[in-house]
Amino acid sequence: MKHKKLFVITLILILLVCINHSNAENTVNESPTVKINIQPYSLVYEGDIIDCEITGNPSIKYWTVNNQTPHQTFYNNNAVIFDPELTPIEDEYVDLKVFVENNYGSDSDTIPVKIKRIFFGDIHWHTNYGDGINDIEKMYENAISDNYLDFAASSEHASNILAYSGKKFPILTMLKDYLTKQDPWNMIKKLAIDYYDPGNFTTILGYEWSVSTGSPGGYKWSENGYDDVGHINFYYKDVYPDAPRYNSYQKHTYDDIFKAMSDEWDKGHYNICYPHHPLGQIYWLSIGDFRFFNYKYNTNWSFLAKKIKQNDARDKILRGVEVYSRWGNSIGKYSDLPIPWPYHPDQPPYTLCMSDQREAWVENAMWEWSADDFVGKRFVMQAGSDTHVVSRPGSAEVKDDKEKVSGLIAAYAVHNTRSEIWDAMNECNIYASHALKIRANVRIEDEISYGRWINSSGPLNINITSLSTFPGVDSSGKKMCPHGYQEDQLNYPISDIWIIKKDTSKGRPWCKTIYHESYDEDLVVLNFIDPDVEPNDFYYIAIRQKGQEIVENQDDYMAYIGPVFIENVT
Repeated sequence: MKHKKLFVITLILILLVCINHSNAENTVNESPTVKINIQPYSLVYEGDIIDCEITGNPSIKYWTVNNQTPHQTFYNNNAVIFDPELTPIEDEYVDLKVFVENNYGSDSDTIPVKIKRIFFGDIHWHTNYGDGINDIEKMYENAISDNYLDFAASSEHASNILAYSGKKFPILTMLKDYLTKQDPWNMIKKLAIDYYDPGNFTTILGYEWSVSTGSPGGYKWSENGYDDVGHINFYYKDVYPDAPRYNSYQKHTYDDIFKAMSDEWDKGHYNICYPHHPLGQIYWLSIGDFRFFNYKYNTNWSFLAKKIKQNDARDKILRGVEVYSRWGNSIGKYSDLPIPWPYHPDQPPYTLCMSDQREAWVENAMWEWSADDFVGKRFVMQAGSDTHVVSRPGSAEVKDDKEKVSGLIAAYAVHNTRSEIWDAMNECNIYASHALKIRANVRIEDEISYGRWINSSGPLNINITSLSTFPGVDSSGKKMCPHGYQEDQLNYPISDIWIIKKDTSKGRPWCKTIYHESYDEDLVVLNFIDPDVEPNDFYYIAIRQKGQEIVENQDDYMAYIGPVFIENVT
């Protein structure tokens, strides 16, 4: 009887093995299938992971936009939409297709989607219409011929004297312009129109309001003294013929300039602004320990947040901070981050150096903007070059160890047009990067919400995708290599990702790293959960890629994304 039972059990096991083997063979030998599991006409941001259901063990899989170049960026079986082709300027939607194939057949699925692609620009640079040395037309033409940037904005100082200081013969030029009724501001407007090529190269009208300890604003005119100085760039949504620019002779303090530009908004001259080089100062001369002509213009974020009177005007137009430029990096000291491309040390005479006050570091700005009074207000990080001597925007060229590589602003938009790039800046759909096109996508609670407030049901879900640089051109035909950088130095993987949040245990302006991991991958996909999220927390992301050592011991390039502020936790 026992032998009979053993025989039956053995027979059943053999049959099960045969059935499983047969099923496995059928699985291997079947034609693959694919289904895209998102709704048609969905909004997709570059870097999003598209949920796909794929069967049949395909040996080939790729996705395309409007049946153009096949892309192989996948996470498991899910398409990762990095470097998509441009959406035609006349269209809003494109066809996203996922294709699979093996020896037994092929399949594909196609749905219409709206894709917000990442465009890269430099919106802070100077020419000889201000205190730079290069002609503005040369700057535009070099930007176009370099074929690196998608958009650019000259941001000349509005001060009347500086409008001629970059000319070879400033007095003669001033006299000629006066006699011929030429106005540099009008010429800047004209050239912004002339060089605008919708869909290919976008120009934005901007200017810089500059008040410092060396100008007639701020400390000389305000009861708040040195706190009421700073440099701010303003950007108009369009090239309005009658849009003004204001200098420190006209508008002396933060309250003055915010009120004036808020009034311009109400007239239909829509504009936004970003303070920049918040740690900046110059010493023109020093003898021993004595320093003379200290030209100071650092930003006291606590004063800007709490002490000015024109709060509504500020909130209408202020959108964040230029966190990095050729002056150096304004974030990291209070986050325990490495600080690539830092400010120059305090070594006069004449050096571009830092005013190391904790109120001026960007971590302090995030703390201030995470207070209850700022719920719903926007504040995001971006970057630019602020070059005065390099003859092109968006460059990796360094001069005399005083000119660092350019910063870039990355903007999500469907089309490369002035209105859409400006809308991205206004809505804070932007982030900052050092020189290189580090592509990134950060979803917190499944939202792209850089610089904005969100709610969480707790714990907080953070999803990050990032794509490193690569040689050649991207799918829009733009070069991946900036001027001054070697093409063969682009093929480096993502090396590190940090997730950083407000550190309430240490207090303002401290932040803490809640996640750090080193990678060696071109495509990184990261899913992280923070169980300790609280109202008024903020988070930001830093992504590092190694690259060319342009100056000694400096081969790190980083992107900074955020912050994102938490309103409620339910």
